[in-house]
Amino acid sequence: MGGMTVLAWILVALAILVLVLTPLRLRGARGQDGMVDFSGWVLNLHSITLFVGLALIVLRLLGVHESGFATWVAIISLVIASLIGLSFLARWRRSRSRHAVDFAGDSWTRGPWLSQIAHIGLMIGTILFAWLLLADKI
Repeated sequence: MGGMTVLAWILVALAILVLVLTPLRLRGARGQDGMVDFSGWVLNLHSITLFVGLALIVLRLLGVHESGFATWVAIISLVIASLIGLSFLARWRRSRSRHAVDFAGDSWTRGPWLSQIAHIGLMIGTILFAWLLLADKI
């Protein structure tokens, strides 16, 4: 197993963490004062696109397929998941209303840093996955 394949597996593991933790955190903070709520379909779209992209990459890593079409579907799915994930960071946006209540944080991190690391990391991982797939490094 080459170094690039090991990097790809590490990225898959990190993306799976995002896939599992994002719905937990968003559903756990739903309806709290100072929190920007998201529609359930947006969260589902994020999870589905991330799952599809990761599944296709895992199948590629396992040697099940080498399809160019599946590669593009994986990249597009990850891009969509990354953009939706980055939009989740807006939930910590301060309201400009004089009577708005600031979000105090959740019990996991007391702020947005975990989501920032996860979703900015997913964006960087998407760029790396695209390069690895298109350059046929994995």
